[in-house]
Amino acid sequence: MPAPDPREITSYDEVPYESHPFAQTHPDRLAMVATLLGMEPAPLEGCRVLELGCASGGNLIPIAAGLPASRCLGIELSERAVTAGKAMIAALRLRNVELRQASILEVGADLGLFDYIICHGVYSWVPAEVRDRILGICAQNLAPNGVAYVSYNTYPGWHLRGTIRDMMCYHARSFTDPVQKVRQATALVDFIAKSAPGKDTPYAKLLAEEREVLRGKPDSYLFHDHLETHNQPLYFHEFAERAEAKKLRYLAEAQVSSMAAHTFPAEVQKTLSQLAVSRVHGEQYMDFLRNRTFRQTLLCHEDVPLKHHVVPERIMGLRVASGARPMEANSPLADRTTVEFAAHQLRLKTSSPLMKTALAELARRWPQSVPFAELLEIVRGRLGVAGSAVTFERHRRDLATHLLRCYVTSPIIELHVDAPPFVLEPGKRPIASPLARWQAKSRRSVTNLRHENVQLSDAERQTLLLLNGRRERPALFEALLALVARGTLVARRKGEPVSDPETQRAATANALETILQRLARYALLVG
Repeated sequence: MPAPDPREITSYDEVPYESHPFAQTHPDRLAMVATLLGMEPAPLEGCRVLELGCASGGNLIPIAAGLPASRCLGIELSERAVTAGKAMIAALRLRNVELRQASILEVGADLGLFDYIICHGVYSWVPAEVRDRILGICAQNLAPNGVAYVSYNTYPGWHLRGTIRDMMCYHARSFTDPVQKVRQATALVDFIAKSAPGKDTPYAKLLAEEREVLRGKPDSYLFHDHLETHNQPLYFHEFAERAEAKKLRYLAEAQVSSMAAHTFPAEVQKTLSQLAVSRVHGEQYMDFLRNRTFRQTLLCHEDVPLKHHVVPERIMGLRVASGARPMEANSPLADRTTVEFAAHQLRLKTSSPLMKTALAELARRWPQSVPFAELLEIVRGRLGVAGSAVTFERHRRDLATHLLRCYVTSPIIELHVDAPPFVLEPGKRPIASPLARWQAKSRRSVTNLRHENVQLSDAERQTLLLLNGRRERPALFEALLALVARGTLVARRKGEPVSDPETQRAATANALETILQRLARYALLVG
């Protein structure tokens, strides 16, 4: 077996990659997409998960913590990253997850079969033999009805982005310190973007766009994603062909809405349907149209039967979630008036009373998900709908059709197979996720029970650290007040700091319940 490349070990040991959760890699997402396409994936309860290139476990360890009956294994080349991950596992006393320092090239059949294999942010950034081995592992170690996730940079988008990378690498080669390499490389992009002639030319616009993409990214991301020795994008059809050579088949993208042709005008959709002699062809032509730079592809074994035409019945056994709320207060739900709903930058318009009432209920429950059958029952009750079994079946199919149509075109609707165990109402003695409390000891960014990163304010972080299930509200209040007295926290009233003791008490008392409610809505409380 080839020895690990020492340059790879040095770079990731010298500059540890920031390890975070990626919601799109969670077995819940992989199982849900597989279910939509007619597979019968392994239940999350008791599943086996393998992550290749797991870094310090920022993605895998939260999966293990949220699925205590699962068995999770991470493979990582960097000794420094594995040591950090093991410390986290020990602190949380997790018995269902293991990190091993090893090369991906060393993974063999003896490792066993896994229901879900994850390889995020690795494939494009390793030598050709490792890329080949990643797909080999997906074929060799994937259970018969398993799902593998592999992300990678793609052409045509990376043809342009690669020009920027080449500039950065050329300039950075004059420096040895990683931090200096990153600073100098980004400074060069800034300089060229500001100084290139013809501000309205395609080249100048590309430079400006890339400068915005790079701005605010952590040094570890820039160093490993843009300045590493290896960064080999490829066309989607090339990736699919390589997978097929390993007897794997293209399942879908982890973000299903990225596959939708509905975002194109009708004439474009018609031409695409004529060009697309297969799903791979269709996806490749859409990449050409969108100038796509990155894919998060799901694979399964070639002999797994799939049903590519997704029908509404497939979501009837799933759970639904959405944070979309009406743009206007008191919007009519029961009639056919068109109402626009919004969640962050996403928009959705509908005149269906079923859909409008469903979205209102989902917003009330957000960020929890609701079983489709339960949602249908609530919606029919709110609308005062009665009738025969025929009427019920029509409503069931109509609601499923609306939800499915929204899901495949926009992430404003979420579908899930499982519900993580967080609560929306803080208990008498509130309890925060043990993982989040451990993370909050050293940072403001924590992982919630939806497998997402959450940035906390100082007050939220300090409150979270107190939520061990042993303090009722009066004790929490006194503990926060003590932090204010020590200067660890600043009491505020209408956004301004206050120093008077009585005003500090009042401000802290008012803030406590608000913070607890926010932590619950962040999906960070388990009781």
